[in-house]
Amino acid sequence: MLKLDVLDKKILGALSRDPRKHFSAIAREVRSSKEVVNYRVKRLISNGVIRSFVTSFDFGYHSYKVLLHFEKITRKDEQALIAFLEKHDLVTWVTPCFGHWDLAFVIMAKNPAHFDVVLREIISKTGEYFHDYKFSITIGTKTYGDNYFFGRSNSVREKKVSHDHVLDLDDKDRAIARLIHPNVRIKLSEISAKTKIPIDTVNYRIKKMEELGVIKYYRMILDPISQGFQRFSVFISCSNLSDSVIKKFEEYANQHSNIAFYGRCVGGWDVEYTVYFNENSELRSFLLDLKSEFAGVVKKVESITLLRTTTYSYKPSEIYE
Repeated sequence: MLKLDVLDKKILGALSRDPRKHFSAIAREVRSSKEVVNYRVKRLISNGVIRSFVTSFDFGYHSYKVLLHFEKITRKDEQALIAFLEKHDLVTWVTPCFGHWDLAFVIMAKNPAHFDVVLREIISKTGEYFHDYKFSITIGTKTYGDNYFFGRSNSVREKKVSHDHVLDLDDKDRAIARLIHPNVRIKLSEISAKTKIPIDTVNYRIKKMEELGVIKYYRMILDPISQGFQRFSVFISCSNLSDSVIKKFEEYANQHSNIAFYGRCVGGWDVEYTVYFNENSELRSFLLDLKSEFAGVVKKVESITLLRTTTYSYKPSEIYE
């Protein structure tokens, strides 16, 4: 395990707020040199603390989180299913877990009928070891990034489901998107050299995709396990879920630095948190506080331990066709 010092955490904080930020700007912010920042980031990558820098796109699809429960599954069968999901064009997040559920993943679908087709395709791959499943549709999120590393900051990314933006991408847009999709830190000059598109045009088209909402956000992916953190999903089912209660769940997430993700959902659960702790006892304390804070509202709370996520991205047909 690479032990992070104060400078490492400052650099990670700067990259969490803006994954595209130049090393020279980060150096000024953390009061170091560009060379030191460059070295530190390379070390964080080589030691597995930073996994990747990705661009998240929004092409008007809905996000469906699915939980699967298996029985009598072999390690080989589970690995084969995970490999299948990792390659699936519409699966954006795959994470083995333990608790009541064994595998969690997200399907991006145009509508419920589309989701049904994709889900049935996936379940058909599970064979005789499939036992049960549950899912919810995400209708709004707040992503707080990796503040559990260095406390709450202002790097909140909010997403409400919307299909108002125009998705009229041409071949140049798609060529640019394919390069920034797996690497947000790729230089404009490198994009220009690979696509034969002038740098000014590359910059303009990226900004246009941002303005239209086609580019949802840029994200640095950290590996919390590398620093001794455990990650948990908490699924909350409620009674009397009023607008004021929903707002209270959001505010609770805003004020709790161990919450990395808040989701408002419809289906198998109503509210979802992703939380990070060093010990299981901290999770138990969090759940007790949660039930106390929302007494009379929370009907059921379910938690699972998330293992290392195998994929954080998918290949939208809109840019990979």
